[in-house]
Amino acid sequence: MGEDERMFSFVTGRDRPQGRPLLDELCGQSIIHTRVAARGTWTITARGWVLHSRIQLLDHPDRRGTAGHAAVGLRDPRLLGASITHAALHPRGRLHVTATAAGASAPLGLSTLAPWRLQGPRGAQLACDEKGELSATPPGPPRFATAESLAEHAASRASTIEHRLLQIARRAWLHPGHVVEALAATGALRDEEFEQRGTLLLARMLARGELRAGFVTERRFTAWTLSTAEVVEHIGTTWAAIGGRAPGRDMIAWFELTDIGRDHMAPTGPHTLPPGMSGYDSPGVVGGFR
Repeated sequence: MGEDERMFSFVTGRDRPQGRPLLDELCGQSIIHTRVAARGTWTITARGWVLHSRIQLLDHPDRRGTAGHAAVGLRDPRLLGASITHAALHPRGRLHVTATAAGASAPLGLSTLAPWRLQGPRGAQLACDEKGELSATPPGPPRFATAESLAEHAASRASTIEHRLLQIARRAWLHPGHVVEALAATGALRDEEFEQRGTLLLARMLARGELRAGFVTERRFTAWTLSTAEVVEHIGTTWAAIGGRAPGRDMIAWFELTDIGRDHMAPTGPHTLPPGMSGYDSPGVVGGFR
């Protein structure tokens, strides 16, 4: 099994853990986002796992070097990019997660009291109630990359907004932030619109073979060796975990234009737009006002 397959073993359904070792799935994942609202705190990993609880505390030393605690905040810079190395359950349902951050002199400790919920790809969940009782739900079938939806995407024609995104991909590697900007320009307002339509736009372009997904390091694009279904499932899971218009650079994936995408964008290709076409035919748009 290659590095990409190990990274996304829970998205693909391979190497499915048994029982409560769902916590082990956190190990090796990096933290890409944190958010705080009236309903609690969410910590999100690069593979779309979400830890949700009322409050999450980050162990840190104070100026005297004494250990202290501080609540995790929105897009907490102490956690972003940190890699999880261990997750353990303690008495009465307390969960403790250890992570390492680049440049940090010591490991970070993230802890939360019950109740809490850890949600993963394809509906996987490990939850702890107020009494410290655990319940586990194994992953189910794909939620974003069913055979029917992928076949429909593959047979689709590019909408105007997809055409604009492919134009961006001709000049630079595409990332979810570009998709967010394109959707905002068409009048998208609600978080659900960005989550649903953002995933849909990328899924359609991937299914038609116009984009390939991967990651960028040191100004070099490296494509993943995952199937289209696996990539689409990852995009939908992670975008939903991050939420709304928050996805940006270095979140979810990067995308490179393929030779098929270049052919489709050619003057005689199937995506050449006739004069006068507007941006109002984006898939997922409901109503005539957009």
